[in-house]
Formats: sequence, structure tokens, C-alpha cells
Amino acid sequence: MVSKMFRVAFDAIGCKLNQYEIQAIAEALEPYGMTRVGFDEYADIYVVNTCTVTGRADADSRNSIRRARRRNPEAKIIATGCLAELNPSLLKSLDKFALVAGNSMKQDIPKLVVDMIGGKWSPREVENSISRMDGHSRAFVKIQDGCADGCSYCTIWRARGKPRSRSHSSIIKEINALFEHGYREVILTGVHIGKYRHDFGLAGLLERIIKETPMPRLRLSSLKPNEITPALLRLYAEQERICPHLHLSIQSGSERILSLMGRGYTSSKIESVIERAIRARPDTTIGADMMVGFPGETATDFGESLKLVENLPIHLLHVFSYSDRPGTPASEFPDKVAPAVMRTRHSVVVRVGEKKQAEHLRRFIGKRLEVVVESRSEGGMVFGTSRNYLKVKFRAGALAERSLAEVVIIGVENKTLHGEVTACFNKK
Repeated sequence: MVSKMFRVAFDAIGCKLNQYEIQAIAEALEPYGMTRVGFDEYADIYVVNTCTVTGRADADSRNSIRRARRRNPEAKIIATGCLAELNPSLLKSLDKFALVAGNSMKQDIPKLVVDMIGGKWSPREVENSISRMDGHSRAFVKIQDGCADGCSYCTIWRARGKPRSRSHSSIIKEINALFEHGYREVILTGVHIGKYRHDFGLAGLLERIIKETPMPRLRLSSLKPNEITPALLRLYAEQERICPHLHLSIQSGSERILSLMGRGYTSSKIESVIERAIRARPDTTIGADMMVGFPGETATDFGESLKLVENLPIHLLHVFSYSDRPGTPASEFPDKVAPAVMRTRHSVVVRVGEKKQAEHLRRFIGKRLEVVVESRSEGGMVFGTSRNYLKVKFRAGALAERSLAEVVIIGVENKTLHGEVTACFNKK
């Protein structure tokens, strides 16, 4: 314990994994008399978990640090995460930091903060775990870290190191703790969850979670198409507790571009996986990451990607433009796509994605969906997420966040389903 009450603010740029890690740091600091406040509030200490997956992520990380300094010119600022790991000198040129700690030092941040403020560190029985997810009604659970695929455009495999997985016992203990705190959905996350290996693979982990926890909703974060194994697909088909939603890191529909990216799968593999998933669970929502403007992407290559998106049941698209990452093979590739061409291609794919999303949403009018309550708006309306990852707005009275409700869908507006509650429950 320390004599002064310190106010600490956190910001996580980018992925769910970064958000999980910030929560773990925040919980580790709570026994030392530190109060968590919002990042735009005055704080004594600001911790920024940076990202460097794209140039935009770099900029967001820098802007977060500048916001913290403006809020309190005397604050101690700590930068961690992927940008801090790969380019600490860039960050140090921005500010006078109390600490710049890359991913390799992230687990030590709670102790370093306590030392910094004159406290005495006492290790917890279980480090780097969480019991809740502040600001979220659905909790993230880190199951692994690291990647060894070395895609030609990516630096994250260098920033995060080799794949390493948590023990299934620690994951199950964490999920049970989250259930006791009222959570009814967890999202299994990591840098590359398809690489989970700890005595068994991802399908084996899911089997044990289903057997050893009461958590009613289990959601998978992003997977590569070639990581949807027969065992995983069988489990997906058989187990209702696994949410009918798959997010695939597709990136391109061009065989040539996929090869240049080093992705390790083909467009036919993408098609096969999506078709099998839809057959297994017809109400599945398929999300996908798609990149436009990879070096050397011709109009023909782009047309193949667009055709794949148009022809397959892909419902939610995350479209982004290629961004040079220093030190990657792709940054040295010739035939860079002009920014104006990238912008045009981006807009085209976004429009197709929005049309397909609207069509998918309309399919659910008149149907009943199980929704977890996430937030409220003025006028008594609440927002939630269905099992198949559709946003739903409805009036629910005093229904608490994290509760589960059955909602009949009556319409669609602005990419959101509108519905009426027919039942409220909290599955045990």
C-alpha cells in the first residue's frame, strides 16, 4: 500500500488482446490504493498499450500519448505494446516518459509502477489474469500470444515473439471467475488463436471449456481459413454454446497476392471453409478482414478479391488499405499501388460489404435472437449483441448490463436490428 491515492488511466490501441492486457495491469495495481479513471480525465499515471499493425495504429498511439500529456503535464506516462517494442526511439522522441516498456517487459509493469510510486510489491497468486472487463459487457480472455507465420507485410510476429499458449487450467479458472462476476459471454483472443497449443489445440481447449465452465456463450476471435480444422468445425456444428460467428483473416481473393503475402492458403480454401461453416450453422455471421492495395495488386487481382466477396456469404467486412511497415519484405516490393487507386478500391469493397450486411440483417426480421445487454441510450433503449454478432437495439426497462434477453426482431435501421424483448434470463 502507498500513502497517497494515485489516479491511473489506461488506453489500449488496436486489438482485443491489448485491451485484455490493460485490464490485467489495472487489476494488478488495485491492491496498492490506485483508482482507475477514464483516459480523458486527470490522472497521476497514464499507461498506453500501443499498436503498430498499420500506419494509422502508429498515429493513434502517438495521439494517445499527446492526449495524456495535455491532460496532465506533470503525469508519469508509460508506453508499452507493439510500437514500444519495435520502435522505442520514436516514442521517446515524443515525450519524457516515466517508462517505455515493450511487450517483453509488459508483465513487469505493475511491479515497476508500484516501485515508481514508492510502494512495496507483493506478487499475486495468479499474475496476468482478470476477473472482469471494465467498460465491457462481454469479456476477452487471452489464450495465447505470439506468431511465427511471418507474413510479408506484417511486423506483429516480431513485436510479439514466438507463439506461446496459456495452460487450459488457467484459462478455465479465469472464465469461471468471469462467470461469477456476471459475464455471460467470453471472446477467446490472442495474436493468433489458431496456433493455440498446450497439450492440445484450439478444438481441445473449447471442449474443456464447455465441460468445465458454465459460460453460456463462447466466441472465437479472428482465425485464418486454414486454421478451421475438421475437429474445430465438428465442434462448431455440434455445440450451441460456441457462438455462430466466424471472423476470418482473408486479406485477398487473388491467388497471386495471397502467395506474395505468404498467407499459406488459397482462395479455394477460403470458399470451402465458409461454405462448410454455413452448412453447419445456417445462422452463422461471417466476418472478414480484406486488404486492398498490396504492392503489385493489379486490376485483375483486385477483381478476384471483389468477386470472392460478392459470391460468398461474407456479411461483415473490415476493409483496410495496405500500409508499408518498415523492415518487412513487402515494404521493399516494387509496383506500389497509388494512394488514389487504393482509396477507390477501398470504397468499392466497402460499398459491396455494406450491401451484403444489409441483406444479412434483413434475414432476421421476425426471428428471435438471444442478446447480451451491453449499453444504454437516452430514452430507455439498450443495445446488445446477438450470438451471431449482430447489433440489436430494444427497450428493456431495468434489465441490467450483461443480462441475456430473447428479442424478436421487427426492423433494421442504420446497420442495427430493432426488436422487442420476449424473455429475460441469465443462464446458469
